[in-house]
Amino acid sequence: MKSKNLNAREIIERIFKSGQKPLWKSKRFISFVSTIILIGGTGITTGTILATRNHGQEIYYKFDDKYFSSQESVANYARSGANTRSLGYNTNNYLFDGQTFGTKEALNKYLNQKFPINKVKTIRNPGNYTINSSGELSRDVISASYEQPVTVYRGNDGSAYLNKNDALSTFQNYQKVYNIEGELRYNEYEARELYENSIKKKLENSDNSKTACYIQGTICQTEKEIKSWLRNGIKNGFEYQGQYFSDYNYSEYKTVIANIDEYTVNKYVKEVVNPDKNSYWISHDRASTGQGFFVGPKYVETSQKLTGAKFEEVSSYTPSLLLFAGLSGVVNDITTYLYEEKVEKYTDWNTNNLLHFLEWLNKNKILSLKNINKIKELFYTLNISNQLLSDSTIGLGDITDPTFTDFHKLLVAMKRMLTYQKVYASSVESDVKQLEQLFKEIIVEILNNNRETMTFLFENDDLENNLGADFLLNSTIGFEDIYNLFLNETAFFESNSDKQAVVNALQKIENAIDNVVGMINGVSGLADQIKENYKKKNTTDAKVQENRGEIKDKINGGLNDKASEISDKMHINNKNSQKIQPRAIGAFFKGFAAVWEISKALSLISLKTLEFKIDNEHSLYYMVPTFRIPVLGIDLKTPQPQTKITELSASALKYMLPSDLETKDQKLYEFNDHYYLSKENAKNDLIEAIYLHPERYVPNKKLMMSIMAQDIPYILPSQISDANICGTTSNDDDCITQADYDTKLSEEKNKFVKEMFDKYFVPNKKEFYLDGFGHYFETQQEALASLKENVAQSNFNVSYQYTTKTGKNILADSLTEIQDFVKNNEIIDSKAVINSDLITTSNYDSLSEYVGLNFDVYELSYFGDKKYFMSAMQAWNYVLNHVNYQTLNFDANAKTFAFGKHEFFSENDFMRWVELNTVQVSAKEANGKVVN
Repeated sequence: MKSKNLNAREIIERIFKSGQKPLWKSKRFISFVSTIILIGGTGITTGTILATRNHGQEIYYKFDDKYFSSQESVANYARSGANTRSLGYNTNNYLFDGQTFGTKEALNKYLNQKFPINKVKTIRNPGNYTINSSGELSRDVISASYEQPVTVYRGNDGSAYLNKNDALSTFQNYQKVYNIEGELRYNEYEARELYENSIKKKLENSDNSKTACYIQGTICQTEKEIKSWLRNGIKNGFEYQGQYFSDYNYSEYKTVIANIDEYTVNKYVKEVVNPDKNSYWISHDRASTGQGFFVGPKYVETSQKLTGAKFEEVSSYTPSLLLFAGLSGVVNDITTYLYEEKVEKYTDWNTNNLLHFLEWLNKNKILSLKNINKIKELFYTLNISNQLLSDSTIGLGDITDPTFTDFHKLLVAMKRMLTYQKVYASSVESDVKQLEQLFKEIIVEILNNNRETMTFLFENDDLENNLGADFLLNSTIGFEDIYNLFLNETAFFESNSDKQAVVNALQKIENAIDNVVGMINGVSGLADQIKENYKKKNTTDAKVQENRGEIKDKINGGLNDKASEISDKMHINNKNSQKIQPRAIGAFFKGFAAVWEISKALSLISLKTLEFKIDNEHSLYYMVPTFRIPVLGIDLKTPQPQTKITELSASALKYMLPSDLETKDQKLYEFNDHYYLSKENAKNDLIEAIYLHPERYVPNKKLMMSIMAQDIPYILPSQISDANICGTTSNDDDCITQADYDTKLSEEKNKFVKEMFDKYFVPNKKEFYLDGFGHYFETQQEALASLKENVAQSNFNVSYQYTTKTGKNILADSLTEIQDFVKNNEIIDSKAVINSDLITTSNYDSLSEYVGLNFDVYELSYFGDKKYFMSAMQAWNYVLNHVNYQTLNFDANAKTFAFGKHEFFSENDFMRWVELNTVQVSAKEANGKVVN
């Protein structure tokens, strides 16, 4: 029988091949175990080939073209000619539901049958229904057949209304006011009190009862009254494409803005680059990279699917990039060390949310109760749910890379929160900016737990004021800048090199490093040695790298020797308020030697550069300093740097799109810190925003006032007409705050009022006795009598005041006038929601918007229960993480036999093959050719 040419490993693979019946119950398994036991014994099994020899007629045996006098001789020959080797094999078997499975594939197949996962459709956005870190969704994510989208309108009370007029009726929050000589009183009691205690008493004072007033037909009004009237009549003149409109006049506005141009839209509505970004953590194995440096992100968001990093050599880069990134790396190393010296590692990332971690920092005296209360209040104001707070920390606890510290995780959680606010738009104005500012304050407070050290690093030219890391609160430095400083060094370099506050701070860090390294004995000689090392042309690059290592060792040794002095100079203590030990210096200042070396040799070196191109916007570089001038004979072979990539979270689009919709070509737009799938929707919100706050988007060229049936303009200065209000565009380097703008505009209005008053009213100045109702008299008695009569008859000058939702006060003479103003000029917000959601809540902001898409979710049948997930992978991971199956580890050891081209897994199989290939022959055929 001819054997197939299989090697022992293939045989083993067949034995453990998937699809076979359970291993523990199979005869094949019993036979295999028996074989292993027999092989492991001291005796040698020869099988049936050693049968009793026939002592009758002399018989010989032929095997392998040779003749033998006995079968035993054949067996001995075969054994002696075989190549033997020991083989070990390890495999797992799986026990679940009373059954065993020989492979993981067999187990998975069974689990798929027992816990089926089915795709179901819903009109609800799954991104709004995440309930835990496993990606599980609330049951509410499933929509019923009777559920349909309906349009709701936001009332002034925050409730949702199905009818627009019902919502509009809630805006009748006008107030009846009493206008008395330019002063407003908000009830009749206050009005009567003003007449009795002020105007009447002034009239009764015989020495000073006449009042200067200004004749207008049949009335004579005071200066205060006229100026108040003039000011209330001022309208802003906003210019758009040569046309003007006043604020809060919707009919004017619609006429002017009807054909908004693309330039204006594109100025404020920005397309998000790579909207389908996933986030990853890239661990750098610095220990295996020799004398090189990593420059680039640890945390990266990209639309590319990253599984491994392959570096390719690119053109050399300027060393200033390495220096800049190295400086930010030093800040990262120091702050991380100091933070971890204060508290133990946080272990509850996967079970607790962002707020829990901040409260934990407060418990450990890292964060003040004041900031905890502020963040709670802001979360409440912005209506941030516990679901979103939990989403911000999903997966962070799964990353065990020691360089991805709790401080880094806090930054990632904060960035996620800011992203969520852009996805889930809030009705609160400047919601993202408020959250960003408070996050900055929290980060600075954490850093300033070591205020003296931060001052040494960032403010070493102003040690007395002990400002710590306060410079990060500078309005020109955003949260993204701080985030990049600690997590994305390349982006930090690219986005901040033109920001003077950041550049100055990094220059001070370089000074601080110089001060620290300068404490080493003979440091000037080391600096000269660095320059000499790079100047020599008669050596090899390998020699340069060797010398670099020697210099680095000397610097680190010097830092160790000066550990006590350095800790004093930098005010560094450990968690027990003791000086850090010399052994900690090496880890603490691991970036000092590198940055100092590069800064001293900038003009003499270039960088041998390898690039791992993550996508069109991100790259990770591995750089090794070498000669700036090429030298013959240099052969620098840079090995592939070692990295590990861990996926952290999926893109923002997963919260906005169905899971089966292709996201690669899906565009995403951003306006006013909020995301939009449709540019048209963003454009509509821009048009509304211009109406509500025109000064933020178009120039306010002039003020307008109507006097004596003529419109009079007042041209505003350029500091107002050309003002760039902070937060409106990406250019905040030269801007003024909304409060400063309002103050300057108010000053110009006062100037305009004074001009008009002086020109049109001052010439008619007179002095009379006034009754406070606009009437003037020649005698005191007549004025007093008129005052008493009008007060008794309640003939007050009544007006109606309304405050718009942007805070503007509107004054009208009649109720009808103010009601018409509200009806014609207030914009009522609306959105589509699912009708049944109105049963749960009537709060407009709490209702999830229906985006007009059918979403896919995945339904898992799990022990009779239905569970829902965004993806099939999340559902499958839930099964694997929750079913209680056992892994049975099995170690097998065997000896294999190779004879010629044939290989056998056991001696029994080998001997059986020998027997089958042995034939009996006569003495005549053997003819004396017998092998002994």
